[in-house]
Amino acid sequence: MNAYYQKNSIVDSNNDIFEAYFLDGTARVGAWKKAADQVLSVLAAILTFLVSIPVRRALRVGGTAFSLVGMIGVIGAMESGALGLGAGLLIGLALISIEVLCLRNTKA
Repeated sequence: MNAYYQKNSIVDSNNDIFEAYFLDGTARVGAWKKAADQVLSVLAAILTFLVSIPVRRALRVGGTAFSLVGMIGVIGAMESGALGLGAGLLIGLALISIEVLCLRNTKA
């Protein structure tokens, strides 16, 4: 098969691809693409930070502490009459759901 290509002077090589890749100039990137790339990289860094294990642990501890202290505050407000029964129950339900989410076992 190689003899066929050599006889008919058909050269099938990748030289043109390599020359175009290494020797041609690069295309300029627009300013808005650079700005979008910077914004996306900052967002990716923030997201990476927020999903790290120490940050998640701190948020879980803080959420649990907030819900416990908030529940005591809701009970106190209901006893003093500053908060109605229905509103107190709704806020208490929200605080309990936050606490359940923070204290659930995440290991599978």
